[in-house]
Amino acid sequence: MGVGQLSIAIAAAIALASGPVVSGTISGVVKIDAKKIPPVRPVKMESDADCVAKHTEPHMSERYVVDADKNVKFVFVYIKTGLEGQTFETPKRPGELDQVGCAYAPRVMGLMVGQPLRVLNSDRLLHNVHMTPMVNEEFNKAMPARVKKLPVPGTQFSQPEVMIPFKCDVHPWMAAYVGVLPHPFFAVSAADGSFTIEDVPPGKYTIEAWHEFFAGKVQEIEVADGALTVNFSLRPPSKKK
Repeated sequence: MGVGQLSIAIAAAIALASGPVVSGTISGVVKIDAKKIPPVRPVKMESDADCVAKHTEPHMSERYVVDADKNVKFVFVYIKTGLEGQTFETPKRPGELDQVGCAYAPRVMGLMVGQPLRVLNSDRLLHNVHMTPMVNEEFNKAMPARVKKLPVPGTQFSQPEVMIPFKCDVHPWMAAYVGVLPHPFFAVSAADGSFTIEDVPPGKYTIEAWHEFFAGKVQEIEVADGALTVNFSLRPPSKKK
């Protein structure tokens, strides 16, 4: 047996001894548990004519986006507990948060601890990027029309935090939420309420669905090698007496 063949044989033996790499996929749908779908109202942008001009029809609020089948968009689904003691590589590529039509896009997103964020200004208007965390350090910078990109360093996201609100002090209706986690196992539900979290190590976890308006919900799950379906049914917030 030649040296090359011997190396291949040793590598194969090591791989066989260590066993196959297994991981699971968590997927599901988020719906609301309510008899009626809450009405969605247009955002009042009349205070800035340039913002109004960005739209050919009224821009509807994204505080809650629910389709006719009661599927909920912009729900942040993530593993809350069960990964303690494990470490995961932080992406060097920045996450992106844009400002389009005087609204943040996307409304909800996730980052890993230490991952930078790039804020874009597709509007080419004056904005103010103001994040107001409870755990991490506040970030507040003006973004003039001439500035196309504003980097937010990863040091701003040094601690896990779900969620960090973003606002614009120039346009008070603008809002976004960024979840910061020490792992990559999170997703944001699509327009049909669906979400998928891939490559999850086998184990027992607490998974949470967070929404800015509807009451969040947690579930206890066990992930094995293969697919796991986890659906959520969220309720509207309790009315104050």
